[in-house]
Amino acid sequence: MKMKELKYTDLKNSFKEEKLSFETTNDIEPFNGIIGQQRALDAIKSAMQIPQKGFNLYVAGSIGIGKTAYALSVVNQLSQKESVPNDFCYIYNFDNPNEPIAISLKPGMGSEFKQDMNRFIKKLLERLAKDLSGDMYEKEKKTIQDRYDRAKEDIMKEFDKSTYEQGFKVRNTEDGIYFSPVHNGIVLSEKDFAILDEKTKKYFQEKSPKIQEQTFEVLKQLDALDKKAEQVIEEWQSNLTTFAVTQCMSDLKIKYKNNLKIQNFLYSIQSDVINNIGAFKAYEDSQRAPKKPTPSMMMPMMMQQKQLNKPWENYRVNLIIDNDRLMHAPVILCKNPNYFDLFGKLEFETNPTGVKTNYMMLKPGLVHKANGGYLIINIRDLLSSMPTWEAFKRVIRNQELSIDSSRDIAQPITVVSLKPEAIPINMQVILIGSEMHYQQLCQMDVDFKKLFKVKADFDDYYVRNKENSLKLAGYIAFLVKQNDLLPFDASAIKAIIEYSSKCAGNKNRLTAIKQDIADLCIESNLIAKNTKKKNITENEINKALDIKKYRFSKYHDTLNEMISQGDIIISTDGAKVGQINGLTIAITGDYSFGQPVRITANTFIGKSGVVNIEREIALSGTSHSKGVYILSAYIGEKYAQEVPLSLTASICFEQLYNGVDGDSASSTELYAILSSLAGVPINQSLAVTGSVNQKGEIQPIGGVTDKIEGYFRVCKNRGLNKENGVLIPFQNVKNLTLNDEVIQAVKEGNFHIYPISTIDEGIEILTGIPAGKLNDIGKYETDSINYLVSEKLKDYAVKSKKYNA
Repeated sequence: MKMKELKYTDLKNSFKEEKLSFETTNDIEPFNGIIGQQRALDAIKSAMQIPQKGFNLYVAGSIGIGKTAYALSVVNQLSQKESVPNDFCYIYNFDNPNEPIAISLKPGMGSEFKQDMNRFIKKLLERLAKDLSGDMYEKEKKTIQDRYDRAKEDIMKEFDKSTYEQGFKVRNTEDGIYFSPVHNGIVLSEKDFAILDEKTKKYFQEKSPKIQEQTFEVLKQLDALDKKAEQVIEEWQSNLTTFAVTQCMSDLKIKYKNNLKIQNFLYSIQSDVINNIGAFKAYEDSQRAPKKPTPSMMMPMMMQQKQLNKPWENYRVNLIIDNDRLMHAPVILCKNPNYFDLFGKLEFETNPTGVKTNYMMLKPGLVHKANGGYLIINIRDLLSSMPTWEAFKRVIRNQELSIDSSRDIAQPITVVSLKPEAIPINMQVILIGSEMHYQQLCQMDVDFKKLFKVKADFDDYYVRNKENSLKLAGYIAFLVKQNDLLPFDASAIKAIIEYSSKCAGNKNRLTAIKQDIADLCIESNLIAKNTKKKNITENEINKALDIKKYRFSKYHDTLNEMISQGDIIISTDGAKVGQINGLTIAITGDYSFGQPVRITANTFIGKSGVVNIEREIALSGTSHSKGVYILSAYIGEKYAQEVPLSLTASICFEQLYNGVDGDSASSTELYAILSSLAGVPINQSLAVTGSVNQKGEIQPIGGVTDKIEGYFRVCKNRGLNKENGVLIPFQNVKNLTLNDEVIQAVKEGNFHIYPISTIDEGIEILTGIPAGKLNDIGKYETDSINYLVSEKLKDYAVKSKKYNA
C-alpha cells in the first residue's frame, strides 16, 4: 500500500536572497504605502469623490494594517485639490441674547471681521471718551443746564413776588420750598406769630392753603423744567453718540454691505450704544481714577471694575472656525472623540457674583474644524459613549451642528444657558474599525447603512510575489529611516518575508499587519546593537523570534513538561484500538500553539448513536457538537443501508477540562470510532487534524502549522522514531510555513506529513490496512477496515434484535 507523503520542499515557500537586487536596505527606496489591497483602495477613492449625502466611508480591517495612515494619505492628497471652506463666527443677538447668531464668511474674512470689531470698539471708546468729556462737552452741557436753571429762577422770582404781595415770604432750600408770614414788612417767627391779634392770625390762616396750592403748581413747573433739561441733554448726548458711532462704523458698513446679518448687527450696536451712554460715561470716569492708587484703594477699585457694565463686550466677535491659514480643505484625525472634543462646548467662569457665561465662551469641536473637509475617526472610540455616537449620527444626518451648551453628559443635572444658532456641516466622514463592528452596526443600528454607504475592506494578507516582496523590503527600509535602525541585509529580508508568510498562515501570502513586521524589526535591531553588529542579518531575526516565543510560551512549556513527565498521557509510539492523537490549538493572549490531545472511543450495542461526552457535560462548543452529529450521519449512510444502526459510541477528549470547540477533530474522532468497531489498532506515532463532512470528505482547518510544530516538539522531546508524523487535509498544504527544524526532520525521513482527502485514505495510513471498496455485490473487500466495521455493526443489529424480541 503506497502512502502519499509531502516532500520537505512542500513545507514552506523558501525565499532565495539572490532574488533581491540589493545588499542592504540602504540600497533601496523607503516605501510606506499600502501593499496589495486594491479592492479597499478603489473603495476609498470612490467614496472620496461622491459629494452626496450618506456616502461616508467605513474602513474595515484588522489592527496594524495601516488603514488609518492610508486613509489619511488619500484624503490629504484629495484635499489639496479642494477649496478652503468658509470661516464661521458667533455674534451677540440683541433681540434674544440666549441665542447667539452664526455668521459665515469667506476664508480669512472671519479673522478680519474679528479684528475690525476690536478696532471699532477701541475707536468707539476713544471717541466717546473725547466727545462725552472735556471742557467743550462740559461747557455745552452747562449751557443747556444754565438755560433751564435761569427759567427756574424766573419762575421762583415771580412766585416770590406774588406770595410777598399776599403776605408771605418764600424760602427755596434743598429740602423744598418753605414760606413764612410777613407783617408790616417783617418776616414773622413762630413766637412773633403767636402774639398777633386774632384777626391778623385768621387772615394768614385762611391764606395759607392757597399759597400751598400755588407752591405745588410751582413745584410741578420746576420738575417739568428739570425733566426737560435732562431730556434735552440726553438728546444732545444721543446726537453726539450717534454721530460718533456712525463715523466709527462707516467703513464697516461699506465693507460688509453684502452681509445682511452683519448689517443688522451693526445697526443693533448703534442703538445699543445710545441706550448705554451712561455705561460708557461710567467707564470713562473709572479710567480717570488716580494713576497710582494706594493698597487700601486697590480692592474696592478692582471690585468696581468687575461690576462695571461694559456693553461693548457684546460687540466682539467669537471666531469659532478660522481657516485663514489653510491652503486647502481641512483633514482632521480625531484621536480622542469624547462629546465636547467633537461637538464643542460652552465654558463657564466663576466670579464673586456667581457662575457666568456668554457667547464669547463658545468653543469649537473637531467637527467644526473638519467642516468643509474630512474627519477620520475610530468607531471603537465613538461607541464607547452612546450619547456621543447618537449625536455624531445626528450631525451627519441633519448636516448641521449647534453647540449644545445645556448638555453635560458627565452630569445628571441639565443647565439651560445659551442656544447658539446651528452651523451647516458639510464634511466627509471616514470611520476606521473592525469587520465585527461593521456587521454589528449593520444589524443593530438602523441609521448606519444610510449614513455610511461605502465600505473599504482591508484583507489581513496579500499575494506573495516578487513585486510585493520588494515593497515589503521597501517598508523595512522606511522603518530603518523612521526609527534609526541598523540596515537589514538580504538574508534578514528573506527571514522577514518567510515570517510574514507564517503570520499570514499561507506560504503564498504575506501578512498585511504592518505592526507585526515593525515589532520584529525593532527587536532584532536591539539584538544586533547589543552584539556590536553593523547590519541586521537572518540570525538576529531568528533570535528575535525565539526570544518573543520564549516570552509567551510559559504555558506551552508547562504542558510539554507535563507530557514528558507522564502527567498528561500522550502516546507517540505503539498501536492502540479506539485511541488516537488529535491536535488542538491553544491561544494565550498574543501567542498560539499546537498541542496533542488523546481522543478515545468506545463502541457497544445501543441506540444512542455517537455520544459526545464533552457535550453531555457542557464542555463542547456548537461547532464541535455539529461535527460529532456528522459522524453519526456518515456511519449510518455508509454502513446501515441493509440493517438498522444499533450503535452507541462514546467519544472523549481525555484530560481536557477547559472545553473544546471547532470541528477540526471530527475526522480524528471518526478514526477512533472505526478503529474501535473494526478492532484494529491505530499507529500512535501519528497525529491527525481535519474536519469531515457526511460523505467522508476531509475538509481544511486552521492553525495547521502550529499543530504540526506542536506535535513535532512532543515527539522530539521523546525521541523521533522514524514513524512519527501528522495527517492533514490536502487543502492545507498551501498553508504550511513550517520551521527549519521540522523541515530538516522531514528531509531526513524522521518525521512525515500526509495530505489526505478522504476518511478511507486516512484510515489506511493510520492502521496499515486497506480501507476496502464495495464490490459488485455490494460487499466490502474481506478483512478491510470497512468490511470489519460493517460486520461488527451487523452483529450489533442481530444481537439487538434478539435482545428486544
